[in-house]
Amino acid sequence: MRWTLAYRSLWLLTAAWTGVLLAAPAPEPSAAALAATYQSSAERLQGSPFKRPMILQSAESEGALKGEIHAVIGKPLATVSSALADPENWCEAMMVHPNVAGCRVVGDAAAPKLAMNLGARLEASGEAPYYAEFEFRRMQADEGFLQLRLEADKGPVGTRDYRILVEAVPVEEGKTFLHFSYSYVPSFASRMATQAYLSTKGRNKVGFTPQGEGYIGGLRGGIERNAMRYYLALESHLAELSVPEGQRFERSLQRWLDAVEEYPRQLKEDGTREEYVAIKRGQYRRLQVATVR
Repeated sequence: MRWTLAYRSLWLLTAAWTGVLLAAPAPEPSAAALAATYQSSAERLQGSPFKRPMILQSAESEGALKGEIHAVIGKPLATVSSALADPENWCEAMMVHPNVAGCRVVGDAAAPKLAMNLGARLEASGEAPYYAEFEFRRMQADEGFLQLRLEADKGPVGTRDYRILVEAVPVEEGKTFLHFSYSYVPSFASRMATQAYLSTKGRNKVGFTPQGEGYIGGLRGGIERNAMRYYLALESHLAELSVPEGQRFERSLQRWLDAVEEYPRQLKEDGTREEYVAIKRGQYRRLQVATVR
């Protein structure tokens, strides 16, 4: 199948959306259930191949795509809850992702929404062809349990039913066990765009799950790559919380790039690090003086 700009645009949009949204699994989460998951996952976390205590999984069933990560973060739950319960922090963390050209919090404090400009990777001009807005709901954020939901019934290119869940519990040594998961239903157009991309320019793209002599590809490979990018964005943001606000994005961006470079097979971007930093600095500066959309 011949690669066209139209297919490339659809693929990049789908990658952008799946890369920055997290969706909830079917079971109702609870602090006790997440703590039990931590206990049962201790050996897998300690023996993780990801150079950090983390488990990454993905699945495709009944027309929906799902991805999730469980990880131990070296911060107390109080710090994690305070940071992630603030939608402004989410926007700042998301801005390091290659598909996010802009993110702002809109609405009132009681019902905030995240408004994002999404587009092809590294839109240097700051112009992004698609706009998305979804609800940010704090279900619980205290000393024992963090639970956040983000929801969008409709997404770009006919994709739908984005359901987002983030939850966390405290564990030993003042650390936090974090779980985030995402699911969405792709459209025919988005599937075709992805298949076209993966059969041509993206034919060497893979995820992290071993498969045969290599790694999983296809839609699940794409979800795994973006889940990892997103997790590293959260990890980097949380690591730089003590930095003055005016310096925090720059420090988080540099930390995120260091982390991404640990996985060159899956996460290497086109261009140089210097080019990436310049584009992201420009996008972030524009947000300080302009609104999304």
